[in-house]
Amino acid sequence: MIKLHFYLTTLVTTTALVSFTSAAQAINFSGTSSGQWGMPANPSGSTVLSSQNGELNNRLSWGRTDKCGGGCTPFNNYVQYDGVSFNAGVGSLFNLGNLTYRNGSTWDGFNGDFPLNIALSLTNPFSSTKAFDFSFNIFNTPNNTGDAVIDGDKLRFSTAGISSQQFNYDGVDYTLELTGFSSDGGQTIMSEFNSPEASIANASLYGKLTAVVQAPPQKTIPEPAAVAGLSLLGIYFATRRRSRNI
Repeated sequence: MIKLHFYLTTLVTTTALVSFTSAAQAINFSGTSSGQWGMPANPSGSTVLSSQNGELNNRLSWGRTDKCGGGCTPFNNYVQYDGVSFNAGVGSLFNLGNLTYRNGSTWDGFNGDFPLNIALSLTNPFSSTKAFDFSFNIFNTPNNTGDAVIDGDKLRFSTAGISSQQFNYDGVDYTLELTGFSSDGGQTIMSEFNSPEASIANASLYGKLTAVVQAPPQKTIPEPAAVAGLSLLGIYFATRRRSRNI
């Protein structure tokens, strides 16, 4: 009986989770995205936030050109996020925004983490703006090999593309996960965005909306020893009642 109860409980829980997941995956979310960078944990003196194309703080710039010598590119670095329109099913990869990375002078640059806030302005299946906080990491190379690719800077996720924010629709919680960067329309997803020295590189940031599945609480199943003890107590009391009636 204990095993049967356990199997029935597991079957009901699994069936509920499958039904829950299927219902969530049938929903499409559409709207527009936008992104705001934050200041790095250890900014340089030349690190500046600015607004471009009508979006707030979507460009992070750094690097000075006043000490450029022979071979130094006379423009600073920046990474820019431009929002896009989207229509995405739950669990499906979609383009969250377009990134532009200009790799110029690295004098007075910085290395380390810095925040990105991505806002999804939803228009379907309901109208609302939901924001998600992420952490990115940048590595500015010292530019001492003479090879533009090897000297290229690297942009990557510092927290595996995970956000702690969620939103609820029709009783289901959803969150946004970042999956990587793509320069070919999502056919290839890379974990890093590399920008060769003295160049401007473009890539799209891809992610997915996922349903946060929370399993219902499990009922406590008595241990076999406890069940055996209860059975013996039952036999004992039944025997006593019978002896009194004789």
